[in-house]
Amino acid sequence: MKSTTSPLLLWSKRLLLYILGLFLTAAGVVFSARSSLGVSPVSSLGNVLYQIGQSAGAPAYVNLGNCTTAVFCVYLLVELLLLGRKFKPAMLLQIAVSLLFGQLVNLASAVLAFLPAPGSYAVQLLYLLISIPLVALGILLYLTPGLYPMPGEGLSIALADRFGISVGTAKTIFDCSVVLISVVLSLLYFKKLVGVREGTVLCALLVGFVFKLLQKPLQKPLLRFAERGSKIDRALEAASQGYLTDITGKPKIIITISREFGSGGHEIAEKLAERLGITCYDRQIDRLAAQQFGIPLADVEKVTGRLDGNALHDFRDAAYAMTNDALSPLERIYVAQSSVIRQIAASGESCVILGRCADHVLYDDPNCFRIFVHARTDARVKRTMAVFDLDENTARRQVESTDRARAQYYKRFTGREYGTQIYYNLGLDSGLLGTEESVETIINIIRRWCNVRGTHPLYML
Repeated sequence: MKSTTSPLLLWSKRLLLYILGLFLTAAGVVFSARSSLGVSPVSSLGNVLYQIGQSAGAPAYVNLGNCTTAVFCVYLLVELLLLGRKFKPAMLLQIAVSLLFGQLVNLASAVLAFLPAPGSYAVQLLYLLISIPLVALGILLYLTPGLYPMPGEGLSIALADRFGISVGTAKTIFDCSVVLISVVLSLLYFKKLVGVREGTVLCALLVGFVFKLLQKPLQKPLLRFAERGSKIDRALEAASQGYLTDITGKPKIIITISREFGSGGHEIAEKLAERLGITCYDRQIDRLAAQQFGIPLADVEKVTGRLDGNALHDFRDAAYAMTNDALSPLERIYVAQSSVIRQIAASGESCVILGRCADHVLYDDPNCFRIFVHARTDARVKRTMAVFDLDENTARRQVESTDRARAQYYKRFTGREYGTQIYYNLGLDSGLLGTEESVETIINIIRRWCNVRGTHPLYML
């Protein structure tokens, strides 16, 4: 996203978001520490050391904030050891982030000093539940400007890079390791669990989930305020080598076809391409995406245009969501496919592209003609029964589940409702028209569209 704001104002806004996010996260840590039920995994070791210091009568400077800073610096040291020569001097700025966060924890402790000690388990649980959205919102805010990561995030990414594992797996290993060390220290000193308890597990399970819930309504306005693109947009622009859309007005047509399951959109796309003498891109996109980005083809084909179990998927992807640049496997596949679609659009050839959010990816390309094929549910069920040799109930479930999965996938990556007519040049009822008449209708309308444009790249029109 190109900004027209002065650099001073731009970075002031981003720094404001960053510091506010760190403070809210710090306040969440203080609330959970006051609950005595444990804190989030990344902060659990610092909390246990603080509790040990309190029990041993340590000086006042051995407080929660300073213990957190010390532990974060240890994380940074481990990151340095893992990366070796790959460790960049700029990463040392995480020391400053650690110091800042530690002092913000101390500030939050002072601000929240009026809170009474919880006198019952219900109040403890209340404090913990208050901490979870605070931490989630804080992480969302401080990630938005894309400044320096916290050492916990940096160490997780370093683990992934060093051992060739996914960021999600690395984050799980990191969290479990820190919690295990915290548990051992607590048991060795207190002979029981102090500073790391059931609250630690709840934080591990719920912070990412709440983060994803907050991300849906807040991410776009926050990114607009920071004048920054999302990490998917940034990854796609990088993968597409800066290509956005073809605005040259070259004499070509890119026809994107989205469809409801069972509407016959796939058959219409193939027959349309055949009539026009152009290529219909479908699974070729998956193969090119897998080849160019090193993703197993089976993984690409499995998730193409589908998102099953939205809440569960959000939970699994939380580790990726709470990073500046790491993409989840599904996000990586979307970026790979979208990059291939942009390459096709930039190649100069006319073509038909089936599904894969191509209508959104090429929305601003003046050569793109976007079609949505739909039909009544009963017509789609009958077609599904005939094509896949299914009974009516099974076919109906297949239609409903596939439509739901496609709509969730489309909503996640475009922010739009699947099939909303304002985003398409043409909506076509294939149940009413049939396949052949649908193809004829599309050709006639594209002919008129070409007349309006004044270009006829497909001379058979």
